[in-house]
Amino acid sequence: MDNNVIRAWKDSEYRRSLSATERELMPLHPAGLLELTDADLAEVAGGRRRKKKRRSRSRSRSRS
Repeated sequence: MDNNVIRAWKDSEYRRSLSATERELMPLHPAGLLELTDADLAEVAGGRRRKKKRRSRSRSRSRS
């Protein structure tokens, strides 16, 4: 990654010193664009991989 991009994200004074054109060329996020497919998104739930669905079994418990 270009050191100027890193500096612009970390140093607000430096970022303000850039021209409008230079600021427009900055990425929206310093890590770059991350694209996930629908298939990728279907594999995760709340930041964890989804477990395979299990069949629910009906169990009866007697409580005393």
